[in-house]
Amino acid sequence: MLSIQNLDLPDENTNSSMALNIDPPEITFPAAGGSATVNIINQTESRLGFKVKSTNNEHYRVTPVYGFVNKSDKTELTIMRLQGPPKDDKFVVQWAEVPDEEDDPQAPFKAGAQAGEVILPVKAE
Repeated sequence: MLSIQNLDLPDENTNSSMALNIDPPEITFPAAGGSATVNIINQTESRLGFKVKSTNNEHYRVTPVYGFVNKSDKTELTIMRLQGPPKDDKFVVQWAEVPDEEDDPQAPFKAGAQAGEVILPVKAE
């Protein structure tokens, strides 16, 4: 059974470590596999680009790997867990501020830009 916990959004007084958030903040999948959708939430007044990394590319697939989140908006991330042994893993969502005219979500990361990251713990049991 897939277990998702909800995230309480912070108030308006956010700091740079809270610029990007993930809702729900953690996911539990059955070891037999499953899928879940999470929201990447931009809590700033700037457009952000993101890149998703995983500690277990053998058992997880994520789309999109790169993308944009407009200011004060959110975008969906789909995570699929393939069948495999129970294990604790994580996704790291790196983010960087990008100009409105940027149309390549990989460009800021190829240029070495990264302002911060958010960790999404995932568990298969």
